[in-house]
This record gives sequence, C-alpha cells and structure tokens, in this order.
Amino acid sequence: MVEKPRGYSLVDTLRVYSFRWMYWGGSCGRLEACGCILEACDADGRIALRAYCSGEPACDPIPAGVASLGVREDISGYMRLARGDPVVGGVAEAMPGYRLRSTTPWAAFLTAVCQQNASFRMGWRMLLRLHLLAGRRLRLPDGSLYISTPSPDELTESVLREARVGYRARTILEAARLRIESCSDVDALSGVRGVGPYTLSLVKLLACRDYTVLPLDRWLARLASEAYRVDQGLVEAELRRRFDGWTGLYAIQATIAFDAQPLRRALERLRLGLNRPGLDEPSPVTLWKWSDPANPRL
Repeated sequence: MVEKPRGYSLVDTLRVYSFRWMYWGGSCGRLEACGCILEACDADGRIALRAYCSGEPACDPIPAGVASLGVREDISGYMRLARGDPVVGGVAEAMPGYRLRSTTPWAAFLTAVCQQNASFRMGWRMLLRLHLLAGRRLRLPDGSLYISTPSPDELTESVLREARVGYRARTILEAARLRIESCSDVDALSGVRGVGPYTLSLVKLLACRDYTVLPLDRWLARLASEAYRVDQGLVEAELRRRFDGWTGLYAIQATIAFDAQPLRRALERLRLGLNRPGLDEPSPVTLWKWSDPANPRL
C-alpha cells in the first residue's frame, strides 16, 4: 500500500492514453514496470500495488511503478499557469489530479513514431496493431489478459508490414538496433533516419518526464497560434514564455483538452471555449473503450 497524496487521481492517471488491457473502467489499472506487470488500485485513500513477474525483475517494480504513475510528483507550478488557460484550462479544472504515466524509452519511441504525420486515431491504430501482432499475451492469475509492449526483436519486417506503419518501418528497425533502455540512451535516437525534434522531444517527455521539451507539431502550433493570437512561427517562444519549464506537460494536456480531435474540430471547440475532455470520441480519455483486443474499433 502507498499513501495517495491529497488531490492525486489514480483513475485519471490510469485511463488517459491506455489500451483496454491497461485500463478497463473502475478503480484499477495495469502498467509495465521492471519487466513485470504492476496492478494499481484505488483503495480508500491509498494505492494498492501488486506486481506479477515471470522471473527475476530488472529492478523493484513497486517504487518504479509509483514513479511511473507520478504519485509523488508536484505539478503545482504548472497548475497555477494552466488554470484559466484557453487551451489547457479545461483539463486543469476537470482533471486536476491527473499525472503523466511515464513508460520505457522503447515504448515511448513506438508511441512517438506512430504519431508522426498521423491523426490521433490513425497513430493509435498503428500502435494497437503492433501490440496485437507482436506483443506477448500474458495471462494473469485472475485469467485476465495483458499484452506487453513489443520488444525490438519482436518487430520484424513482416510484422511492421502487416501493421501497415508505412515509412515508419525503416525508422523502427533502425532504432531497434540501438537497444535504447534508459533515459541516458535516448539522445542516440537523434541519429536514426526519421527521428526529428518532434519525435525525440516526445520520447523524452513520455519516458523521462522531461517537461522542458516541446513536441510541437502542426496541430498544436495552429491551435496555440489561434488561442494566443500569435504567428505560428512565434508559437514556441510564446509557449515557453507562458509555460516555462512545463511545455511538455502542456503539450500532452492540450491533446487531452480537445480530445485529440482533427484540427478543424479542435479549432471549432477552441473558438467556442470547449476545452474540457470528453466531448468527442475516441479520445485520450476513452481510448481504452476502443481498443478491446477481441473487438478493436479504432
């Protein structure tokens, strides 16, 4: 058991950007930690944690899971900046206890490369196919299924072709040879063809909780340009001025705020002041509903 800090929401942290085997509704969810599957449940003001390991874990999964879930993370500085903001203010109001759920550098890389030049639905559909085709299917003691992140060795050319990842296949295969295992290795990805500033920044954000990065794509640049009435070429400077040290968290919460909708719909909602998550589906907060391995609907 781990004490749950006041204001922290385990459920919001678990349900955002999760496949069905990670979160399925209710007060529990699962994640990977130290090569184990860690189950986390909200239990009367505390967090109950249980690790399922098939062998000797690479590290202690309990503290690793607590860190991944951001249980003890202080984002009060960000929240002061986010409240009332036209882009992320709705998330600060509706989900103040949400924390980024970090992952391994390899899992973060797969997420980032699938998001290149893709809509939310297209990118997560590709990532879902990679898991369904190549991830290990693990049965837990209660009979439930968990599908692990496909390892570099499991992502062969034939798997990538069947997953229909397109040009990203070359990038994934080249990155797989690097064996990126820790945040100290991540910068090596910059030498991989197809990995630019956006992808590298997103990996650092998702794996290393580096909130100083800014994964700025066309969607966010256009949205922020409209929200703050600045030229798109000045968006990065404007965001760093407004959210100094927190631009990475801002970028993630922007996608949550507008349900990662296509740009036209996101701009429409921005103009109407509809920056609270849950108005459109599928979305980051409801991805789990659309990714049942037995009936994927993405």
